[in-house]
Amino acid sequence: MNKFSVLILLFPAFLMACGGSGSDSGSANNESTSNAATEAAAGKTVPVQIQTVQPSVFKHYIQVQGEVESDRTIFITPKTAADVEDILVKRGDDVKKGQVLARLDSRIIRSQIKEIENQLKLAKTIFERQQNLRSEDIGSEVEFLQAQTQYQALRNQLATLNEQLKNFTITATISGTVNNVMMKEGETVGPNDPAFQISNSDALKVTGEVSESYISRVDPSDSVHIYLSSLDTTLVRQIDVVGNVIDRRNRTFGIEIYIDSQNERILPYMSTRLMINDITLNNQMVVPVNVVQTANGDPFLFIAEQNENGWTAAKRTVKTGPYYGNSLVIEDGITMGDRVIISGYANVSNGDILSVNE
Repeated sequence: MNKFSVLILLFPAFLMACGGSGSDSGSANNESTSNAATEAAAGKTVPVQIQTVQPSVFKHYIQVQGEVESDRTIFITPKTAADVEDILVKRGDDVKKGQVLARLDSRIIRSQIKEIENQLKLAKTIFERQQNLRSEDIGSEVEFLQAQTQYQALRNQLATLNEQLKNFTITATISGTVNNVMMKEGETVGPNDPAFQISNSDALKVTGEVSESYISRVDPSDSVHIYLSSLDTTLVRQIDVVGNVIDRRNRTFGIEIYIDSQNERILPYMSTRLMINDITLNNQMVVPVNVVQTANGDPFLFIAEQNENGWTAAKRTVKTGPYYGNSLVIEDGITMGDRVIISGYANVSNGDILSVNE
């Protein structure tokens, strides 16, 4: 048998195949509509869990790292140059305004004070005698004036030395917590050398740096969840200050949130995690983000529809909106009251018979 004969024999079979294909195409819709009933009769169902779409509040958060700072943090420096004799506080101590923090070596000025005090005693005696003599109109007026002048000069000199002696004592100028001690006993310090850093715990704030990409979405009306990991505590506050300058080094802007000192355990320089609620949308259709799949770049999900034959799956192409965590806003493609398949959707195809667990 030649090739031409083989082709003649195969051609009728090809036509029959084509005709069959056309018949299948024409009956595709009928088979699709009867598929659900057939599968139901055969007991083939896909177990799923559904969630009814209801009006929901959607909130988006920006997460940044923050730090507790004191709004009143100061450095205390010595008022004179001397050796450190005694340091009376340590880092972390609470101090009151006027409390002595350290003493410097004041032996020289104390010796000067002692000498002036001795001279003053003699000058006072001479002055009082001259004063008595003058009251009796005895003695020279010049001698009286000289004694008076010497006595007064020594009194002034002693007062000056006693005032200078105070400079050898370093005291707290505000009440607060000692954050840092920057000198050691025995070393020489001067007026330009910071000795102590003190923060006032009654004026605390939390600061953070936010990416400039959020500059149009963050404002003082936004609420913030402040999580202090070391205390396992969360505070909810509103932003008080939003910076209006971008840091060129890291392309961020600063925010500040003032906090009270009711919780005495909150200390300056504690690290925090800030969750800034930058978007709040009411009456939204919100679904779990993982239920939305994509095909050829188009997002879709499955909903469960109920009819006389039971539950069937329907594929819906949707338009998505913002998302945060496991929550995704659906802007179009479904309606309130639709039952979205939230579990078992990976095994579902359009038109499948479902076994629903609500």
